[in-house]
Amino acid sequence: MKDSLSVKSIAKYIISLAIAGVLLYLVFRNVDVASILDKLKEVQYQWVILAVVIFVISHIIRAYRWNLMLAPLGYQHLTIFRTLLAVLTAYFANLLLPRMGEVTRCGVLRQLDKVPITTSLGTVVAERLVDLLSLFMLMALLFVTEFGRLNDFITGFWQEKFSSLGESVFAIYIFAGVATVGLLLAYFLVRVYWERLQQNPLFKKIQNLLKEVLKGVTSIAKIKKQGQFWLATVSMWFMYFLMSYVVFLAIPETSNLGASAGLAVLVMGSLGMAAPVQGGFGTFHALVSGVLLLYGVGQADGVLFATLIHGMQTVSFILMGGFAFFMVSVLSSSKIKTATTS
Repeated sequence: MKDSLSVKSIAKYIISLAIAGVLLYLVFRNVDVASILDKLKEVQYQWVILAVVIFVISHIIRAYRWNLMLAPLGYQHLTIFRTLLAVLTAYFANLLLPRMGEVTRCGVLRQLDKVPITTSLGTVVAERLVDLLSLFMLMALLFVTEFGRLNDFITGFWQEKFSSLGESVFAIYIFAGVATVGLLLAYFLVRVYWERLQQNPLFKKIQNLLKEVLKGVTSIAKIKKQGQFWLATVSMWFMYFLMSYVVFLAIPETSNLGASAGLAVLVMGSLGMAAPVQGGFGTFHALVSGVLLLYGVGQADGVLFATLIHGMQTVSFILMGGFAFFMVSVLSSSKIKTATTS
């Protein structure tokens, strides 16, 4: 069983790397890499350093918000530092395997503060739902404020892709029909065999696991400091926006861009980082450089900006994540020694 899981993980890893490689090739194939390397010498790196500081602050806010979600579940003793270590370790793990970070940070919190993985995982699911809602709201704001610019882009895109979409409509209907029948059949079987399932040990374990996760998911409604939670959410996303905007100032070709371009980069960059590819490699570069074309930034300069901000984030994740991993090891070993001596 473990061997099959490891093979499956390796396969996902290879596929993810292949997708990232193809996307990076498509992004860089028409760009003079030598000119980008030359332009890197003209970058005003004081703005990049400021962006890194903002980047760190955003993750401190994320750790604080996670503490607010865990507090009503009986874990008021958690410190921002230890929760931040779990968050940074998660981002470090995501560079190795997409979506691995969510389980990793829950495991770190269990190791450091005895928080059950099922409980913390439920809060992570709730956190992701809040972030998804926030991203949808930002997308709506971007579409309203930049309707003319985005409408022309989207219309042109669909006109180009309409024929290929039409060819696959029948397959989409077939897939939707099979999925609907499968769900109805599963519901019917559960209703018929419910009493027998209740006596199955494996089903009971799954049921208890889902209850624990659900308890974490509903933690938002139990948060006593609701104002602080939503203020932390808004502040965190503002920091993400500010980070992109500050990096604009580091490159002469993007230094004149306004807040609307910063919002567009934030939305597209978030979508790129959310893709099931290690660290958003390729997807981030393609979406960010693509949207900057709408604001008059040349392809080479857009790729330079995307590479600079993505490289800054990746290096920060490696350095801070590596430090967090080291600190988790130190704190865990000290806890073991304390328990042994006592």
